Amino acid sequence: MSAANTYEIRRPLILLTLAAFASSASFRVCDPMLPVLAHLFGQTSGQVALVITVFTIAYGGMQLIYGPLGERLDRFRVITVATAGCALGSVGAAVAPSLEWLVACRLLTGVAAAGIIPLSMAWIADRVAVNHRQSVLARFFSGQIMGMVFGQVLGGLFVDAGTWRFAFWCLSALYVLIAFALWSDVDSRQPEKKHDSKAPPSVASLYLAAFRLLHARETRGVLFCFLIEAALVFAVLAFMPLYLHEHFGLSLSKASLALVLYGLGGLLFSIFAARMGARLNRFAFPTMAACLVAVANGIIFLSSQAIWVFVAAMISGFGYYMLHNALLFQMTQRVPQARSLALTLSVSIFFVGQSIGVGIAGWLVDQGRLPQVFLCAAVIMPVIGWLTGRRVRAF
Repeated sequence: MSAANTYEIRRPLILLTLAAFASSASFRVCDPMLPVLAHLFGQTSGQVALVITVFTIAYGGMQLIYGPLGERLDRFRVITVATAGCALGSVGAAVAPSLEWLVACRLLTGVAAAGIIPLSMAWIADRVAVNHRQSVLARFFSGQIMGMVFGQVLGGLFVDAGTWRFAFWCLSALYVLIAFALWSDVDSRQPEKKHDSKAPPSVASLYLAAFRLLHARETRGVLFCFLIEAALVFAVLAFMPLYLHEHFGLSLSKASLALVLYGLGGLLFSIFAARMGARLNRFAFPTMAACLVAVANGIIFLSSQAIWVFVAAMISGFGYYMLHNALLFQMTQRVPQARSLALTLSVSIFFVGQSIGVGIAGWLVDQGRLPQVFLCAAVIMPVIGWLTGRRVRAF
């Protein structure tokens, strides 16, 4: 498929970045709400945590649906409908009269949000030339990164103000505006070009193709790197605030600033990527990225002052998004005939990796070995960087 000039897709790219921003904000908006929701609905924190769990499960599970949809239907239209679905789910959460209602609406939002980011990446990959794609994807990631930070801040601000429902009203308004803008733009987008004139592949053949991708030489190494990358990085992120709280006596709210700095590191990478362009697709960059993450975790393990943990969080964010960008670029190019399928499969593997990593880290924490979580990441990340670097192709 011929690639369009990035200038020609500037408006839809901005809209897709905004949709990714809102999707990521929905992911994190409930994190600060759990104590308030537990008190309001008279439930335990574990029961209330379902508002986060069902969103995550739906988001990961729906990749198996959106992959085939992205191959059979116009991706831009699917993203538009998914964004409208997020608006509906967020409105329902804002007016939820019970915990069950809130959980159901969060489930709906997760189902809809799952299609926004991977299909957007596939849409971008189809239209942006290879030598510009990594920098464009990095700018797209900036919306995702800022959305995660915005979601936590938004939820925290309205919880502190005693008006948690307004967080969902804000997200609802944002989704409605983005969905309307996407819908007004969808007719001006030329239909996605098909690789041939044959009928769209059947759903069964697409699932068979996904299974083959797990074993194909072209993709299995990259998918393995996705799995281990997610396990290591999110094991660290999940327990970094707890480490600051237990070892340096910071309040959990102050300790959570480390996650904001992590996101800031990712934003700095997006600026860096815009300047580097296609040069990021070389062996040295993913290897260096993983080493940055390793060094950051080594700093955390050895630090005697909290300030070094915050510095390390920013370094880790920069390195992680550089490594993740390289892996995603490889997936967009290795399976050009089924990009939606390849990217949604990558997201599914990524979620599996997160679950494995957080589960193992949780076991270490229960054993009183929280610092070993950072040590493991420091030791293993350079290996993942080397493996990723070996799989990098210039295309």
